[in-house]
Amino acid sequence: MTLLYFLHKVTFMKSILKLNAVLPRVAVVGCGAWGKNLIRNFAELGALAGVCDSDPSKATALASQYNVPVFSEEDVFSYPLLDAIVIASLAPLHAVHAEKAMRAGKHVYVEKPMALSVQDAKKLCILAKDHHRILMVGHILNYHPAVIALKERLSELGLLRHIYANRLSLGRFRHQESVLWDLASHDVSLILSLTQSMPENVSATWQAFLAPRKPASALLTMRFPSGLTAHVQASWLSPFKEQKLVVVGEKGIAVFDDRKPWVEKLQISKDCFVWKDEQLLANDAFQTHSIALPESEPLKNECLHFLTCIQNGEEPLTSGLEGLRVTEVLEMAEFSLQERKSL
Repeated sequence: MTLLYFLHKVTFMKSILKLNAVLPRVAVVGCGAWGKNLIRNFAELGALAGVCDSDPSKATALASQYNVPVFSEEDVFSYPLLDAIVIASLAPLHAVHAEKAMRAGKHVYVEKPMALSVQDAKKLCILAKDHHRILMVGHILNYHPAVIALKERLSELGLLRHIYANRLSLGRFRHQESVLWDLASHDVSLILSLTQSMPENVSATWQAFLAPRKPASALLTMRFPSGLTAHVQASWLSPFKEQKLVVVGEKGIAVFDDRKPWVEKLQISKDCFVWKDEQLLANDAFQTHSIALPESEPLKNECLHFLTCIQNGEEPLTSGLEGLRVTEVLEMAEFSLQERKSL
């Protein structure tokens, strides 16, 4: 049993024991593909107290499955017995629903993107502070065992030089937001967490295959004050699925490939580079090691974290402020595109 696995197991069991004492009551707004996953997880944790959707038939089916009431949109935000609202509605409604919930005194978990503008994201952060509410953003990969292990071993890579991520699939096409806000937000969140800094320059190129101003494929580039660079390729136009993050340091390279089996999801390669005749060369004899990971569902970890933050009054790992930073990067990327179009 690895130390990482042991810590995960102990932390999870302690959290469950605490939650059983005073369980926050949660309603999920949005019963679509991802909303169903959130509903299942909060139900398994014993916190689900209701569901809500603009399509009553979707809400009714899930309410029957999990034996909870259906709330109308008029009632769910103000219902006095609810402690928190989990928002999995359409992206343009995230900020609207989060604001309603916090003004009604509820803690909020909002799926990514938390908002489609920096102005709205800032407004939500101010509301959370003024109303003393927990505001958490669904940047799920921060709760993945591979990412947790990567952060613990980041020093083994030495000074970070470059990070790149590929998040590719065929669809599902969205028309309310671009692929940047839908897919790239995952990796922007991870990169900001790994670097612990904000980029000084952000740019992007894209292919607006589906509709003007709604790119289906994009390449986002970030440059940080330390000199580190990062690229994120996000696409709905790939015939194969890829979910990969590569972190390049002076001493080693880490690869997180979420499409691999658990025993291969996180691999670290050491001694990848050698200096010869004052030139940096690739070392063909480098060694690659797979990192042992506990097999736990990232979404379950994320939902549990939200509930424990409510109980303990703690700021979430992916707080509203973290979501604001991701929103700032995505908005800068879109601004760079609009500037390029106007030239």
